[in-house]
Amino acid sequence: MNPIAQQLTVWAATGIITALGGYMLGWWRGYRRKSDAMQTGVRTLLLCKLEQMQRDMVANDGIADNAAKQTAQLVYDSYHSLGGNGHGTQVNQDIQDAPIAPRKPQA
Repeated sequence: MNPIAQQLTVWAATGIITALGGYMLGWWRGYRRKSDAMQTGVRTLLLCKLEQMQRDMVANDGIADNAAKQTAQLVYDSYHSLGGNGHGTQVNQDIQDAPIAPRKPQA
């Protein structure tokens, strides 16, 4: 291969590799941005669910059954794994600390 053809080949290969690297970096940044937004949205929805469960518990004279406590814990675990903490922790703790309704006698 003559020297000019060799230089052109190196130049073309360098350009292609640089372009692909730039494209991949841009794609990754966009993906991270969307992923971060998705995590924030899901975390917010999970917190809203916990707050709704707490409101339902308060409306039920501060009583939560075992199913509600278990669901609240599952929602909180997902919320916490996405980086949520603080307020959601307190909301979940309120639900977990609520008394359990006594079973009504069957007739």
